[in-house]
Amino acid sequence: MGIIHFELRGNALDGSLLAMPCFWLKCLSVLLRILCCIAYTYLSIGYIMTLENMHLALIAALRLLGCISCAVLMLLLQLRHGQRVLRLVNRYLRLFRRLRALLQVPPHGALFGGKRELLLLCSLVLCLAYESFCPVPGLLQNLTLFEAFFSLCEVYITVGAAMILHICFVGYLSLGVLYQQLNRFVRQQLRQQLRRLELQRNQLTRQQLRAAGCCLDECISIYDEVQRVSRSFQRLFDLHMCLMLLFGFLSMGCVCYYIMLSKFNCTSLWILVAKMLADIVLLTLAVQGAGSYSRVVKRLSVENFYITERSEWHKKLEMFLGRLNIFEFRVRPLGLFEVSNELILLFLSGLVTYLTYIIQYGLQTQ
Repeated sequence: MGIIHFELRGNALDGSLLAMPCFWLKCLSVLLRILCCIAYTYLSIGYIMTLENMHLALIAALRLLGCISCAVLMLLLQLRHGQRVLRLVNRYLRLFRRLRALLQVPPHGALFGGKRELLLLCSLVLCLAYESFCPVPGLLQNLTLFEAFFSLCEVYITVGAAMILHICFVGYLSLGVLYQQLNRFVRQQLRQQLRRLELQRNQLTRQQLRAAGCCLDECISIYDEVQRVSRSFQRLFDLHMCLMLLFGFLSMGCVCYYIMLSKFNCTSLWILVAKMLADIVLLTLAVQGAGSYSRVVKRLSVENFYITERSEWHKKLEMFLGRLNIFEFRVRPLGLFEVSNELILLFLSGLVTYLTYIIQYGLQTQ
């Protein structure tokens, strides 16, 4: 879709992956997005003007406004913050390399989570497949040049807009995987090593203390870097995610209202509502997973083990634990609301209440 406007190449020194700028891909994606935005806006306005149903026209207008707003934000992200995105991706890759070296995972060993992450990623693929191929039946039935061009522009713009939520989903899912794998290493390997050293306190050698201290320093350094990467990611995508969530909730309300007016006979619209809700649910699951794994760090109790009598290391550990309490992992787009399952429940309860009032009013007035 041109949102990821860089190439992944292997480093000539160690073969590790690096995100490298790709000028021609960036120019091509920017040009294609601008042309599709202009064509989609022009054709959509003409289509909305022909609609006699006010509610259907409102849904189409909201869809147009949300998609074009997200496309403009992605253009600004590409043109103004392209280097920030590139540096952020490389920081993610560097974190996974450091974690792989710390865990001593083989070159082809699995590191990116387990069954939960696989299930979430498969659900994301299903949502992307629906977004990409839902216009195909209409194209096959009415195969005209104008409708084919309009459908292609619509697919490019709408899928590009939804990619913002998908990028946020993958970003927070990656943070959750980093926290999860590092917590597992500290809980299962590092704490056992520290416990053995504590039992052999009178027989410790300087080499054993140095090895344990280096391992602890690397764990603390990775925790700190994950925290800094999460803050950078939030600052970069907060506005985009906030607009997409607001437009997603508003579009779901309008589509549900139109389904109710059509006496619940629109199967395709029901699938559309389920898909929009699935996008938001996937994002909240990734955010809550990262938040829960980040809170586990405070309960690992690494500070209770004896390593060395040097005060510098104890001060470093106290400062690290203090930063964990101050900079708690929470996703609040623009400070307006917190992304969590409670947000979805709050919206769904309000939507059900609103539709119930409309149904009661319709029954009373026949």
